[in-house]
Amino acid sequence: MPRAPQAKAETLQWVVAALNSIEMVTVPWWFINMSRPAANPLAGWMTQRLDRLEAVLQTRDWLADDRFTVADILMCDVLRMPDKLGQLTGYKALREYVARGCNRAAFRKALGDQLAHFEAADLARGIAVR
Repeated sequence: MPRAPQAKAETLQWVVAALNSIEMVTVPWWFINMSRPAANPLAGWMTQRLDRLEAVLQTRDWLADDRFTVADILMCDVLRMPDKLGQLTGYKALREYVARGCNRAAFRKALGDQLAHFEAADLARGIAVR
């Protein structure tokens, strides 16, 4: 998180956007897509969100403060599943952004820490991990 007030505010705005504008449509889209992909009623809504985000990322490498921030860690994570399922095929800037972000050491560490947390919880409950 940047320390400067303006950069911090911009980063926080993108964190909220990742959770409330992008993830709130991509997760339900993914869930519906598992059972009836041809009739997914959220596809158009998701496309609108991705179109807007693509326009932003065509003009910059990162979402806030001209540098990689926690907002990028979160947004890249939110976009990983749509990317994996081919929904970013027509979005060059988004695909490049996700690849760039997911290859950052900070992203890999955040993801690894998250997975380790869940694995520890599973082990504590006696659930076999891997």
